[in-house]
Amino acid sequence: MSNPLISIVLCTYNRADMLKEAIPSILAQSYEPVEILVVDDGSTDNTKEVVAGYGDDRIRYYRQENKGLAAARTVACGQLARGEYIAFQDDDDIMPPHRITCLYDAMLRYPQAVLAAGDWEMINVEGKLTGERITFDIEGKNDNPLLIDDGYKAVMWPMITPLPNATLFRKSDGDRVGWLDVMFSRSSDTDFFGRLGNLGPVVYVPRVVAYYRSGHARMWSDDVNNSLVCEYSSFLLYEKHLKSLKNDRAEMRERLQSRMLHTLTRLAFLARNCEKMPEAINADYLTRGLSLLGMKDRLSYGWYVNVKLPLRKIIKG
Repeated sequence: MSNPLISIVLCTYNRADMLKEAIPSILAQSYEPVEILVVDDGSTDNTKEVVAGYGDDRIRYYRQENKGLAAARTVACGQLARGEYIAFQDDDDIMPPHRITCLYDAMLRYPQAVLAAGDWEMINVEGKLTGERITFDIEGKNDNPLLIDDGYKAVMWPMITPLPNATLFRKSDGDRVGWLDVMFSRSSDTDFFGRLGNLGPVVYVPRVVAYYRSGHARMWSDDVNNSLVCEYSSFLLYEKHLKSLKNDRAEMRERLQSRMLHTLTRLAFLARNCEKMPEAINADYLTRGLSLLGMKDRLSYGWYVNVKLPLRKIIKG
């Protein structure tokens, strides 16, 4: 029996030079057949020419106006992809040759799984391994793929943190949950994988299936305004999932409330050095967030804002 087609979705924006490493790593995959969907999210560099230069009929190029990563992935997955399975790839990262084979084999082993997710290693600006590996300590872990029955908890607790570049899932399941939510600036993948996890188990693959680049110019800078917008995206994630969580999931609700509390305190910490909140942050977020917390967590937030933060300011002079 022949393998199913797998669509590898590579969304890019003004990173033509890095595509010269990303695309060859996809073309070198041991798995066949694949199609490579390069979605150009409004680049102003020579991205189109770089992609065309490969002359490989497995590559399909699509350009749109700049709408952000979530919108680009949704177009690629929902409208362009022809494969039975989908794998994400970022334009600045690299695929090990065994990535697709490894994750696909895990899903064959556990056909009830809706998502396969593996480990990754860090690479530097030059694409050299740094020796840092991101892995997950889960009960029952060994060298073999491990099925986690509660897929939602696996993602949203989190028991694992699915890096988009280290995952594989069925297109039909993405169609069922509705693809990525463009409301999120940074959390669209976590939200998407969490909704996939509501459909069934997740299989964790304790092998390195992605190389994640660090040390270069990133999509998000570390200034206060960008940090606030990123934390606000986390707030929106927990707000959405607390509102949609079923009533019989008390432990999961408590966990999400804890993560919401942490996000609200981070927003308060960052806001103290910000003259004006970014326009992307709705003014009523605090009222909305506190309304989703229990009394204990609301008191904890009040203590942090009214006691701990002022004391920290006094101590630092």
